[in-house]
Amino acid sequence: MKLRFLPAICICLVIFNYILYNHYYSVNFPYQDDFLLIQFIEAVAEGEIGFKDLVTELFRTFNDHKAVVPRLIALIQYKLIGCLNFRFYIALVSLNVTYIFYFIYLQYRKTKLPLYYFIPAAFLYFQPLYYEISGWALTGMQHSFLTAFTATAVILASQRTNMTLFGAMLCCLLATFTHGNGILSFPAIIVYFLIFKDIKPAIISGAFMVLCLVIYLAGYESGQAVQLPKNLTLFFQSLFGLIGSSMSLWAFPLFSSFVWGAIIVCFLLYVMWQAIGFHFNKLTKIRPGTAELLALFVFILLTSSVIALFRSWAGSTLASRFQIYASLSTVIFYVLLLQYTRLFRRQTVFYTVTLLSVFYCLYSYYKFTGIVANRRTTYLADVYNWKHNRNMLSVEETITKNGAFYLNPGYEKGFFKLPDAIVERYQLDSMFRAPVKTGLNNQLYVEDWRVERAVRNGVEKLTYSYVASNAFPQRKPLSVDRFLILKNRDTGVFHLACANPKVEARKQILTAGHYFKPGFNTLFRQDDLTTGTYDLGVLDVANNGQKTFYRLDKSLIADKGYTLQ
Repeated sequence: MKLRFLPAICICLVIFNYILYNHYYSVNFPYQDDFLLIQFIEAVAEGEIGFKDLVTELFRTFNDHKAVVPRLIALIQYKLIGCLNFRFYIALVSLNVTYIFYFIYLQYRKTKLPLYYFIPAAFLYFQPLYYEISGWALTGMQHSFLTAFTATAVILASQRTNMTLFGAMLCCLLATFTHGNGILSFPAIIVYFLIFKDIKPAIISGAFMVLCLVIYLAGYESGQAVQLPKNLTLFFQSLFGLIGSSMSLWAFPLFSSFVWGAIIVCFLLYVMWQAIGFHFNKLTKIRPGTAELLALFVFILLTSSVIALFRSWAGSTLASRFQIYASLSTVIFYVLLLQYTRLFRRQTVFYTVTLLSVFYCLYSYYKFTGIVANRRTTYLADVYNWKHNRNMLSVEETITKNGAFYLNPGYEKGFFKLPDAIVERYQLDSMFRAPVKTGLNNQLYVEDWRVERAVRNGVEKLTYSYVASNAFPQRKPLSVDRFLILKNRDTGVFHLACANPKVEARKQILTAGHYFKPGFNTLFRQDDLTTGTYDLGVLDVANNGQKTFYRLDKSLIADKGYTLQ
């Protein structure tokens, strides 16, 4: 009897671990597009702003999207507590991601299969492949609310009443004004009705979609990232690659993602053909939950098509912020395989799939935790940088300069508040007063990487510089944040930057249990630091606040590049 609860306990533990992981690595700090919420609050919070102006600000286009729902959430939070909290938004994202999985579970439950068959779905879905969704406030809210609204619309549409049809249309409307791709939630509902040959609600849904699109296009401005692909081959590579990018963890990520995506699309289109075919063949039967899963997949397929159509010109579309759709596609694929093939219900096959899904989940945590940890440490460093210097190293200097007209007053007026800095200036002064030990060799080096970034008018050439050591300081635990401290000799100004080391090889992780290598590794863009000479130190900060400082034996010269002295 007790064994019946083991699958539920296992799934809940996977979900709890995912939520706890994202909460630990999140920081109440705005990043890039998050500035949009600060700009909105700065525009509407003070003065006698009228209803018309409020609506104008709510529906203002930013980077192709009218993020009305995230703006409303920010406004409500500001009215309730007096400031924005970006860590709260990330918590909302985790709840949305869990709710979307619950939608998949509701459809799985209709199959009457035992719950233990659903265990692999949790491992395939709750992992940090889409870490930009899980840890980036505005982007996470847009993609997760968008998908959650679409899933809710499908649930309501499946009730087949006039009232629930209206509710489904409302959800699609909310999806549209959460993210630009939200308009594609309407075709998902239309396909659901067409599967059951419900022509009238399908027509009503189409009419609502046209009306919603007209409203959306009012005042629309095209974003800088929008451009058509150069050829169809690039489009289909991006389309299938995006849907199948759950496989991007492995070697040859573009090829493996393309193949996996093509398999998923072909199988689900076959299932859709079977579902539609019941109108013409009395022997064909729509299996429970299939239409709902197909409706969500139609939304994913159309969304991926739009992303591939307008973004593949710049190269691969396997960006983390889109890969929640890849994880969903894989889970939908697995659930429908359980329904439509007996093979996956055989015990040996099921055990094999379960072990592979557990390995996949663990490997995803191994592969992306270094990136996620670097983001956390970078934001913690920028808490100090912003409070003391009004600059950020997490974004390019042009972004903060362009946003200074609302970032600076927004912070001064308390529209967004930051957590306490991990170190205070007087502590840094004390640390750097200690004399440098002579005769040391920290094995510091600077490595320049020249990269090209596709832009609308061609290619932008950039130089990134890594200031690093592979030997000093000693190896740090996974839960410790490592910072590079830079003190400008002329001004005495301190800057903090993420200095987490490189990740160890897989063999070393398995045999010795070390995730990070010794030393440190810090990335600088050419304009991150003003011209000058900087004394260097490394600071480790543990969860309990304990600090360990290491003075480095060289200084960094910033002057149209970086050199050590």
